[in-house]
Amino acid sequence: MNITIFLGAGASAAENLPIQNELFSQYFKYILPKNKDTRMNKELTKFFKDLFFIDVTSDVDSINFPTFEEVLGVLDLAEQKRESFKNYKSESYNDNNTSISYIRQSLIMLTAYTLNNANSRSNSYHKLLLENLGKQNMLQNTTFISANYDIHIDNAIASLYDANKFPVMLNYGIDFTNFNMSKNSWQKPIEPMINLYKIHGSLNWLYCPICNSITITPYEGGVMRIIENIKQAKCLNCGELTIPIIVPPTYFKNMSNVFLSTVWNKSERALRESDILVFCGYSFPEADMHIKYLLKRVQTSRLKEKLKVIVVNNHVKKRNSLREKEKNRYERFLGKDVVYTEYSFEEFAKNPKKIIDLAK
Repeated sequence: MNITIFLGAGASAAENLPIQNELFSQYFKYILPKNKDTRMNKELTKFFKDLFFIDVTSDVDSINFPTFEEVLGVLDLAEQKRESFKNYKSESYNDNNTSISYIRQSLIMLTAYTLNNANSRSNSYHKLLLENLGKQNMLQNTTFISANYDIHIDNAIASLYDANKFPVMLNYGIDFTNFNMSKNSWQKPIEPMINLYKIHGSLNWLYCPICNSITITPYEGGVMRIIENIKQAKCLNCGELTIPIIVPPTYFKNMSNVFLSTVWNKSERALRESDILVFCGYSFPEADMHIKYLLKRVQTSRLKEKLKVIVVNNHVKKRNSLREKEKNRYERFLGKDVVYTEYSFEEFAKNPKKIIDLAK
């Protein structure tokens, strides 16, 4: 039996990472005050005041922030239409305007900074899930697809490797520049492998747009180097500066990067070969049309039996009205036979077989 586990933001929230609607408040409350005078923070402060009439240096707890989709959505539309806002142009040359592209990149770095600096460095529930999948003889038949940028599941899988006792390697499905470097660098995985496909990018991936290569920074959110130590963010292949591969939460996601395209293709292949798909901590939001498109392609062109879907996305503070709306979204798009459970990601980690067996 082949299993795919899809990890959404709720799985990371179990490790005390902020969820999407907390990113702005977390950043402006805890991170900006320590670095108010950087160009990025000055520009973000001005941007929120100009476009959303918000003073992010005031009492953040009292601010009703727009959603990430709303903020990025208006910027993406402006870029697509090649239009501008006052003081924010689609292109900024020798005037005093800030480019929309710069603000957009700053928001992506805000996301990375907030996740990387979150109070929790624990990945205990991700480790527990892997441990119990192993004990129940399900781990090596499981593929992980993650919509999260953080590296909790990455580090949990990588830490399993033991050359003698358990020589299973982490496989992202793409070739990193590190594969061509010294023996002490990240090694190209060989069978047996655990596949992890990060469809929205990752904090530990650095992309070089010059030579079209990608570097991994093992066990570290290397994207932070772009902010904190630019010299360490250079491409291992050609020495040019790298940029993050992070697809932000927006209605107009750009999936054109060659490495992301490879990851999406391999995710689709894994889902075609799966018998059971478990959504963990994922609310099936309206904005994720790329994921819905992927699922519908898989559903309608399988040679195997119908893909069985289980949803694990409950928590103690979740209102019944939200649960009902979420259940309706899943059933409306994927069919009435979706197994929508009352379990949390923490409970799934403690006994994955118990929940997976619900699909049988």
